[in-house]
This record gives sequence, C-alpha cells and structure tokens, in this order.
Amino acid sequence: MSKQVIYNPEARLKMLSGINQVARAVIVTMGSEGPAVMIQHRTDGIMPIFTRDGFTVARSVSFDDRITDLGGRMLRDVAGAVSRQVGDGTTTAIVLAQKLAQDCLKSVTAGFHPLQLKIGMDSALALVEKTLLEKAVTDLNTDWVEKITAVATKNEPGVGKLLTEALDKLGTQGSLSFQLGNGLKDELDIVDGTQYPQGFISPYFMTDKTREEAVLENPYILLYDRDIDDMMDLIPLLEEIKAEGRSLLIIAENVIDKALTGLLLNQVRGIFKVVAVKPPGFGDKRLNRFKDLALLTGGQAILDDYSSPKLEQVTLEQLGQAQRVVVTASSTTIIGAAGDQILIQERIETLHQEADIILAKKPGQGSATGNKHDFEELEDRISLLDGRTGVFSVGGLSDVEIKERLVRIENAYMSAKAALEEGVLPGGGVALYRCIPTLDGVICPNSDQQQGFAILQQALAAPLQKITQNAGFNSETVIATLNAQADEHFALDTQRHVYGHFLDIGIIDPVKVMRLALRNAVSVVSTMMTTETVVMDVPDLSIMDGYSPEWAAATREDPRV
Repeated sequence: MSKQVIYNPEARLKMLSGINQVARAVIVTMGSEGPAVMIQHRTDGIMPIFTRDGFTVARSVSFDDRITDLGGRMLRDVAGAVSRQVGDGTTTAIVLAQKLAQDCLKSVTAGFHPLQLKIGMDSALALVEKTLLEKAVTDLNTDWVEKITAVATKNEPGVGKLLTEALDKLGTQGSLSFQLGNGLKDELDIVDGTQYPQGFISPYFMTDKTREEAVLENPYILLYDRDIDDMMDLIPLLEEIKAEGRSLLIIAENVIDKALTGLLLNQVRGIFKVVAVKPPGFGDKRLNRFKDLALLTGGQAILDDYSSPKLEQVTLEQLGQAQRVVVTASSTTIIGAAGDQILIQERIETLHQEADIILAKKPGQGSATGNKHDFEELEDRISLLDGRTGVFSVGGLSDVEIKERLVRIENAYMSAKAALEEGVLPGGGVALYRCIPTLDGVICPNSDQQQGFAILQQALAAPLQKITQNAGFNSETVIATLNAQADEHFALDTQRHVYGHFLDIGIIDPVKVMRLALRNAVSVVSTMMTTETVVMDVPDLSIMDGYSPEWAAATREDPRV
C-alpha cells in the first residue's frame, strides 16, 4: 500500500484545526451554567443524544481529513483518559489542551525548539502538581462530599445525598454500578454480599414465590465450568450433602436435559434443596471469574481441562461454602462466603495494581476501547471479591433525559471518590488560576524551556475564563475581584452570582481531577508539538469503482464480488 507523507508546518496546522473544532464543540458545556449539546444518533430513526458531558461530545466529533481528525482524536484521547481515571474534568482537560496547543504552535513558528518547549512544560507541570497537593484541604466531612457531587452533577437535587450514602456504605474501594431506572426518582440499593447478574436457570427452583426468589441456608457451592447433562454424575455428591442436612448451589456452564429435570423434581418434592445458576462473565473472562468465586467461597473451580476431576469424582472438600445464598430471576447473591480473607485481600490488591497500570497509560498508548474494557473487567472482579456492592438506578421523564443524567451522576460519583483520595480546592478554575503566582520567578536552563514554562503558566487561567464566559460574566472583572482577595479559598458561584469561601458556597473541585486534567493535556500537546512528520497509508479506493449504493440495493448484488 502506498504512503502519504505530510511534513510540518502543514501537519501541525491541520492537527491544530482538529483540536480547535472539537474544543469549540465541547467548551460550551463547561461550568454549571454551560448549555447542552445535541448529537445525532448514528442510526436513523433513533432519538438524538442530549448531553452536557465533555467526553461524550468529543467522542462524537470526527473529520473527513485524516490529519485534522488526528488532532481531534488527540483531544478525544485526553478526555477519555481523564474520564476513565476520575470521571469528571474532561472539559477542563480539553480547554487546557487547546490553549497549550495554540501557544505552542505560535512558539514553534517563532523559532523555539519543540523538545525544549516540552521540557519547560513538564517542569511547570511538576511544580503545579506539587502546589495543588500541598494546598489541598483533606479533612472532608459528609456535607462537603455532598457539595462536590452537587457541583459535578450541575446541582441535581437529591443526587448528592444518595451518592454520599453510597460512599459512606461502600467506601472508596467499593463498587457502585449505574443503570437506567424505570421511574421518575433515583434509587440506591446497597447489597451486603457478593452479587452478580445471573439468575436461576429455571423458575421452579424458587423457594419463595411471593418474593420470587430461591434462598439457600448454609449451602455448599459447586463451581463447575462444564455442562451437566447426566443426573447420575451428581448422585454421590448429593447423597453426602443430604446426609449433612445442607443445601447446594450449582454454578455451572449449563444444566440440561435429564439432569435439570432430576434436580427440579427433587427440589419440588422437598427431597433436597438445590439451585442451579450460570457463572458470571462471558467468554475468556469467565475463567477468571470462576477462580475468583473459588477463592471467595473457599472451594475449587472444576475447570474444563484435563487436570480437573470428573463430576462424579468431586468431594465435599472441593466445594465452596457460604452462610446464605439468595437467587432471583436476574441475580445471585452470596452472603458470608467462607474463603480465606487474607488470600482474598491479596488477590484484590493484585487486581488494583493491574488497574493502576492501565490508568497510568498515556493518551494514545494502546487501544482506548481495549484499555477501557480491561479496566472495567478488573473493576468487576474487584467488586465480586470485595463482598459489598451497590446499584444506582437513575430516574427521569424520558430515556433521553435518563441517559444524559446517568453520565453526569456516574462522573459525580467518581469525582467524589477522587476528592476523598487527595482532597479538594476551590472549583470553577480558581485553584488552577491561583497556582500562577507560585510559578513566578522560576528560571529555566535556557530560553526555549523558559518559553514552555510560561506557556503552561498562562494556560492555567483558561478554565476560569471559559467558565465565567459561559455564565455570562466578564472574565477580566472576575479575575480582578479574585486578585483583590488575599484568601486563596475565595471563589465564585456562577449559578447564584455569589462570591465567598469555596466550602461555604459549594464550589469545590477534587485535586486529583485538576492534576490529571492538566497532566493529560500536557502529555497530548507534547506529542503533537514534537511530531515533525506524519506518515499515513493511502487507501485504495479502486475497489469501489463502478459501485452505486442505490444500484446495489435495487439488484441485491455487489459488483465488488
């Protein structure tokens, strides 16, 4: 395949064009007074997406020119990285990246060396991060956490209390999943025990028809990664369990034919209590889930390999145990699992380390979609082992409203977790703006690095300027008012038009959100500035010669075949 080679300054100008166009679409959503963006759904006839989330907007924008789209993709990557790490701060990262890219391009055009500019920006970044962490307010209480979530959800009434309750019960390491609700109100459901979304194979396993659930007290748990199709294979194990007066939960790939019929007949007749369910996860992910469940329940996963025993050879010592199991049509909850807690915590710590490796990847490093899926898989495994989960059902008047609220509420939860980890500072771009004086007087080794240092220093004011402009304020007047106050915690509530201490007026941003937004913005702009040549494949369009979509649809034939 032939190659197209694009040299600077053409390459950088086109990439900057993509950055500017994506940023222009995203920046309007910034701040509590920022308006929404409506995005046409890729499928005709489906309602458009209505959102105020910067990452959702950035992800929807693409361009025909591939170099321009490369610039847009850089912003999509930086927003995606921040979204995965802390949920909130995606628009802030885009504002910072645009300002940095514009000033860097001007400096390179004026003759400054790109690599030296990068070194200067990295030096300034390190000082800003250090300053933010030193100034952070870390002794947070429940009221402040509720205000943080209110800011992130753009002051959604009632949401802050529910998210604060979730954090209080689950902790920062707990797992809270979000789903589309069926009513007008938001609902929070905290589950004591490990729960995963697979219900009983047959409704005849139900022990309580009023509540439509099957409950097993003090059960053994069989983890079997194969199909069970012969009841006779289970008889030796069932006789031992019945002799102890216990029940059995079967977690298997499937129970079919005569085996399922036999289990149901014995269950209905009250000979012994048993419930069969499918395991969590799908495909290659299922193997890890089996191993996690085995560790959690203190049993052995009977896998589909030559080293595992046959079903008729399984003994009670190879089964897991729990205090109680509750199975519904859509979920299985294991309460009081009997696994070794030390080993479980070691596995959880290992999974956290693997998740941190994914989060540490720079924008554009590996597949963004693959990274996200791998991270979500690790989070699901951690929540399975952690033994305490929550489900937040988002309500609303329509599907469009519910989906838009779901994104904001999920981001708010992640933002609150970030605040508990590293503390908070004034929001609305004020904390970043207050870092500008701390960089004054720093001398870099050469003028090129000094210019890079100055570029980042000047960019720190961009978020504050954009937020105040979106709210209809004169940004220069706001900056003058802030400068007149010696208290660095003095901030502006653009919604109520009130100045005051940031904790009192509820304008709060997590330090971790600001740090990662700035760090990812610097990273993506450094990549663009230090790129001198772009080499791309030239697509072969000759295969489409003579092809007409209308003709193909009419004749049901494809001339390319």
